[in-house]
Amino acid sequence: MKVSNQVPMQPTVVDKSKESTPSSRATTDTSNLQVGRGSSGASVEISEHAQLMKQASEIARNTPDIRRDKVEMLKKSIKDGTYQVESSKIADRLVDEHMRTDFGKNLL
Repeated sequence: MKVSNQVPMQPTVVDKSKESTPSSRATTDTSNLQVGRGSSGASVEISEHAQLMKQASEIARNTPDIRRDKVEMLKKSIKDGTYQVESSKIADRLVDEHMRTDFGKNLL
């Protein structure tokens, strides 16, 4: 974020949530706020990295914690007896995790 200010001023923030219902204003969602150039010439620029971080955060927030489609597929394959455990993949992952954490001593 880059902030430039030529003279001290109060930030110019337009809150569009005033137009919505009172219950929706109680959230901390800032997607309806606009920050721009005030009458004194101060401006705020949000970096591309910060914008990407916000976008990633919104995607993560809107993604379900449990992928029900995958859970149902696994349940069906277990019930049908077609689920195959690949012990070599499990062993590889265990070794990789152990190596990544400095032999279990220090988490990286």
